[in-house]
Amino acid sequence: MTGEIDRRAILLARAVVVLFRDFELVAREAEITVPQYRFLLFLKRGPKRAGELAFEAAIGKPTASALIVEMEKRGLITREADPDDARSIRLRLTDLGLDRHAAFETALARHLQGVLSGGDADRILEATTELAYLIDAMRDRASVESVGNLIGDERD
Repeated sequence: MTGEIDRRAILLARAVVVLFRDFELVAREAEITVPQYRFLLFLKRGPKRAGELAFEAAIGKPTASALIVEMEKRGLITREADPDDARSIRLRLTDLGLDRHAAFETALARHLQGVLSGGDADRILEATTELAYLIDAMRDRASVESVGNLIGDERD
């Protein structure tokens, strides 16, 4: 299939875009936004510098700074000295941030269950679980043990 795009990849891209829109609607009723959720997700793996978060989220530093200030005000994250570089600050997820992250994931999962209720949910969830593991492995090839951290549970 050299040079051709697999139609299934196009359909997956469409599904992701539509689901992202749905997730933004879910966020209107939640205590955090989708960008804040993304930052909290990255911080679940450990403290990071603001520039690292901006890079991972594919946003500019000014946008990241505004998100960080808002999240810090709300008690979702905290600043700490970087033990590797005393001149730098790292951001750390707080217990409240972890709670808000978990609540938002639960809301997203409830929405997905509603979307999947009319189809073969088990087959779809199994396929997306595999996709989540593949994405996580690509993001963190250096640490095989961390595969699965992105979705937060051990693989059976």
